Amino acid sequence: MVVAGRRWGKTQLGRAWLFKQALTKGAGRYWYVAPTRDDAKDIMWADLKQACPLEWLAQPPREGDLALNLVNGAEIRLWSAEKGSGLKGRRLKALVMDEYADMDAAMFFEVLRPSLGDFKAPALFIGTPKSLNHFYDLFLWGQSSAKPSWGSWQFKSIDNPYMDPQEIADAKADLDERTFRQEYEASFESVSGRVYWAFERAVHTKESVTLDTSLPVCIGFDFNYNPATAVIGQHWRDECRVVHEVFLPFRGGEATIASAAACRDWLAGHNWAGDVRLYGDSTGVNTKTTGPSDHQVIRDVFPRASWNIPTKQPNPRDRHASVNGRCKTADGKTHMRIDPSCVKLIADLERVVYAPNGDVDQKTDAMLSHISDALGYWVHQDWPPVTRTVAHSAHMAHWL
Repeated sequence: MVVAGRRWGKTQLGRAWLFKQALTKGAGRYWYVAPTRDDAKDIMWADLKQACPLEWLAQPPREGDLALNLVNGAEIRLWSAEKGSGLKGRRLKALVMDEYADMDAAMFFEVLRPSLGDFKAPALFIGTPKSLNHFYDLFLWGQSSAKPSWGSWQFKSIDNPYMDPQEIADAKADLDERTFRQEYEASFESVSGRVYWAFERAVHTKESVTLDTSLPVCIGFDFNYNPATAVIGQHWRDECRVVHEVFLPFRGGEATIASAAACRDWLAGHNWAGDVRLYGDSTGVNTKTTGPSDHQVIRDVFPRASWNIPTKQPNPRDRHASVNGRCKTADGKTHMRIDPSCVKLIADLERVVYAPNGDVDQKTDAMLSHISDALGYWVHQDWPPVTRTVAHSAHMAHWL
């Protein structure tokens, strides 16, 4: 169990460890498992190929399978935890579980743990913390004499000698305190209670917010049947200013049309003639709350607006961290102002909480979390937390 902050080099460690196992033990299966196939490919695949000398390869890399076959009969292959029980029944010689905190606990204990038995194969768990969940339980096992076959280590990002100290300073100025401790100091933080814990009504809504004609208008949408939600605001330097909210329950298949039209009409009522920037859920390219997709609906309503919706959905943890970071960064500064008229958004920021499993509680009150999501899509795009990247593999040969 290696728990470490961002950019410490967790994935590089996992890659070097897999190569060492494969070169030492020979023929057999050596697996790397990430939460999704996209994660496995984006995080590991290119660097895995780059770090592997051609003379080690028995054949060209198998791109479709994300696999390397070595001359000694070893196969190093990347998998997704999304495969679930489809990964059962294979005998493994070594296993890496990357970002296990983002997987179901059963993925190891019910699916992959039996695959280690035949060869008494070792497993390496690497990742950053995500609350006091099953990843935390394994960390405690590694610290306990009652579990002698487990070991655990904890490293801060600053422990990586190749990491620029300025990156740590920048992260402290971008992230809220709890997220900074979790993501850069590898601290297990309790997530019981509020998701947007850094928001304070008395601090962030104490005065009205008005439109500045010298700035573009930013509109964040959450594409949802009930309620239809959106927020309207402006990006001023490092400050997020929310001017107006749209919260429309029971609109059914017309939800996106209704929220987009409400935004357009509100801006028209304020004689807005400036630029408009659109933000929202990336899955709206496929969602059908109306005839055309949600993305097409808002393009039709705002044909001259600039498009700021990413092609890939942000990690919810990163989205929440972005909002908390605008409310208060780790250096103690606030960067969020919300007009007091945004009563639904204010209530959302105060009341959205985590469920016991560490995910957002969407069952207790189904009307909560949607308008704060609309804000989050905008804030994450304009003020993202430090990107989840891995250390460069230049030192791989030395580590091997």
